[in-house]
Amino acid sequence: MKRLITTCVVAVSVLTVSAATTREKLTVDGQVREMKVHVPTKSSEGAPLVIACHGANQSADWHDDHSKWTAVADTAGFVLVFPEAVNKFWDVSGNRDVNFILSIIDEMHGRHGINLNKVYLTGFSMGGMLTYHCANRIPDRIAAFVPVSGYPMGNKSAYGARPVPLMHVHGTGDDVCVFSGVQPTLDNWIKRNGCNPVAEVVKPYPASNPNSGATLHVWKDGLDGVEVRLLEFKDKGHWQSEDPMHCLTSVEAWDFMKRWSLGPDAPRVTVLEPEDGSFDLPTDGAEIVMTFDMDIDATATEAALEKDGETVALAAKSAGNILTLAVPSLQEGEYKLTVRNVQGENGGIMKLFKAAYTYGYEEVGEVPSYNVVFQPDLRAEQNSVGEGIPTGWHRINTRADGGKDEKGSGSANTGGARMKYFMKGGDFEEGFYLSARDYDRCEITYGRYIPDFALHLEKGRYVATFNSSFWNEGSMNNDVKFDFSVRNPDGTPVASFASLPSAGNLAENTGRIDESYSHSCEFEIGVESDYMVTYGMSAGWAAVIVGNLKIATAMSAAERYKGTFMRVMSQARSLYDSVPEEWRVEADVVRLKDIIDKYADLVSTSPSVYGTAIKELEEAMVKAGGFSGVDVPDAGKVGIVSEEYFDLTGRRIASPCKGVVMVRVLLEDGTVKTFKKIV
Repeated sequence: MKRLITTCVVAVSVLTVSAATTREKLTVDGQVREMKVHVPTKSSEGAPLVIACHGANQSADWHDDHSKWTAVADTAGFVLVFPEAVNKFWDVSGNRDVNFILSIIDEMHGRHGINLNKVYLTGFSMGGMLTYHCANRIPDRIAAFVPVSGYPMGNKSAYGARPVPLMHVHGTGDDVCVFSGVQPTLDNWIKRNGCNPVAEVVKPYPASNPNSGATLHVWKDGLDGVEVRLLEFKDKGHWQSEDPMHCLTSVEAWDFMKRWSLGPDAPRVTVLEPEDGSFDLPTDGAEIVMTFDMDIDATATEAALEKDGETVALAAKSAGNILTLAVPSLQEGEYKLTVRNVQGENGGIMKLFKAAYTYGYEEVGEVPSYNVVFQPDLRAEQNSVGEGIPTGWHRINTRADGGKDEKGSGSANTGGARMKYFMKGGDFEEGFYLSARDYDRCEITYGRYIPDFALHLEKGRYVATFNSSFWNEGSMNNDVKFDFSVRNPDGTPVASFASLPSAGNLAENTGRIDESYSHSCEFEIGVESDYMVTYGMSAGWAAVIVGNLKIATAMSAAERYKGTFMRVMSQARSLYDSVPEEWRVEADVVRLKDIIDKYADLVSTSPSVYGTAIKELEEAMVKAGGFSGVDVPDAGKVGIVSEEYFDLTGRRIASPCKGVVMVRVLLEDGTVKTFKKIV
């Protein structure tokens, strides 16, 4: 069995890894907003940020699918965000979406450490209109702007507080935002930016491609050295011009953007003591010490710890490249740290830094502390529902033209998306066959339509776990994705996780699922209420199987790190004790004992310290597992009663993997003895 693991939201955990693309949410001016975030594996601290806005009546997914931005981000290593508009339309005259863009910038800086001097905005059609709007409203936060096939329909004035680098991309055959409106818009920006009114023209563009239908116009020598550009595509219509026979809009846009910066790079944090995510911290006053990659000035620095809406300001002082924050006495609980306006010696300013801490000592035990709030028994109704829709669930397939097919709670033996059952012993034994088939979209939802089967969640952090496997070879080869979301009863999202991967291939039979992708999606509930969960897919006849759904309260940092360490240490000691005396001289067993002794008295407040210890213990257990005494002497043995397999957290699994093998042996005296080993 092979079980792959993903985490759909970046979460502090030693047992999971982060996914590259996530569907995330922000609360802006009291309204929950959504965005699709792509963080390439080669992205690092201080990476640029590109925000790409879709057109009217489109979506973040549509814009992603019809552009090359994700591929460019993977190559260049910048963080990429596709925001979602409210009801698919942008506010191109007021502050609603300007504030959304500002919140995205701050959030990506806090989550991923993006370079605030290298933030870039682009948008298609109405997204291009928003790009111009932001060039006027927030030119101090965005280094360069690239509107595509969109310009202001009314007032075309250019009145931003600073001259801005701007490149406009448009097809001459556009019948929505017609090409004749481009030059009047650009003339205002050429004048505002102080550029030479006579453009340099490259035709065809690039000059190395004589067959290209693109032409580049460049107005140079602007204030602060900025430029205005027009990339013109002959006869192209109202779409992203990603034609490799000419040139690629997204590639050209990035090549233009990356030349510009708002100013000197902000000082970056290189060490944090206590580190982000630390726990068991004293409540009676301490210091937070941050070191930077340059000398700093904290004269204007603002720092605060926040818990449950209450804010505690922290006094800041700097010496050289060290920033020290004095922490007063606090109540026990989880706090979020924010630090702003740390100025570097080169003039750059750190706009925002975020971290999380838990003050007060937390006891943890051998059993992880969390509460399961939802774990449906989808096997219970096999006889009554069969391959149908279980009680409390609802399936709806929809078409873009409004057509739909619905199957309600308890519908028996339906076609299309429905329940499926599999052999016991696999990664999961029942789950939803998820496929849109001949519709455009399929959704299977719990908690929306049947009042007696609501999903009631209190305020707090939760984690939803489940498994998925490809239905057939075509789905696997096309790497089809599906979605998971938590929503309010009215359908508005609380947390959305898009483009989730799968593993394995059931080959369209109802055998055992011996390989799957294990998902862990963490989200936060701000208001106690009823909610619903939804699986969705928009891939036609392709399909995945999803099952094993469990929603539980999220473990605290102490549980994740200190608790996991304690449990792994207990397993390591138990394994060593099971090794016969004559085998304890073997090098791998000696190594296991040395690691156990090394961490026998470990006490720390830092996640990374426990993470290192857990890794060393697990590696030592794997190597020493062959000496654990599974090979029971034949004397007195009647036979093997059973073999069971468990992972390192104690959860039963289907077959040997990285985990524990438990072998029960029947002896002549009628007793059953259990032996185990790590594999």
